[in-house]
Amino acid sequence: MIYEGHSIFDLIQDQEKSGFIEKGLWNIILGLLDKYKKGELNYKQAADEMLVQYSKYLEGKKYEDVLNYNLDFIEKNKNNIFPYFNNLVSKLQVTHDLYFITTNFDFTAEAFTKKFALNGFLSSKTKIEDGKIKGEIALSLGGNKGIVAELLNKYGKDGSMAVGDSENDADMLDKVKYPLVMEPNEKLEQIAKAKNWEVVNRNTITDIIMTHVKS
Repeated sequence: MIYEGHSIFDLIQDQEKSGFIEKGLWNIILGLLDKYKKGELNYKQAADEMLVQYSKYLEGKKYEDVLNYNLDFIEKNKNNIFPYFNNLVSKLQVTHDLYFITTNFDFTAEAFTKKFALNGFLSSKTKIEDGKIKGEIALSLGGNKGIVAELLNKYGKDGSMAVGDSENDADMLDKVKYPLVMEPNEKLEQIAKAKNWEVVNRNTITDIIMTHVKS
């Protein structure tokens, strides 16, 4: 986990406020969140529809323009980056390749990856044509973070670690050697207890990860 809170929500509100996208998307997102909390939509259904709506509001924009906006957003909101993260990245880069895995779109995942010099990312994807966003999704990682298996096929499971905070991360966490659950929502907390996964917080995560690195 990199960003305290949900970067996609803060980003959408910022883009509306600045006029980068038309107003209205945030109200749609709030409606979907309400349905998720009431149990009317599961995580995948809510996440998929959020991505569909977000892509529509970005239709016609150049991918590079959205990427650059997001890079500026990360810099402007650097105080929302977990304090432990930069220090942990510098330590782990000695022994591990680091990937950002998110349900968010590729233009946001790429921005975080560039900002922190990570090795790569796996994310939801928007359809691109002639460098512009088409307003459709090509891939959603809502309920599909098991895609991390691609990385395990490349690197092997030994020494692998993943950090998650919601039930959408469960498939990913189930595939690595060291699954770490950080300040989870209620549903992931239940899964973590059932599977005996290690629960960490922003104050303990660095020491616990480094202990696994040295083991």
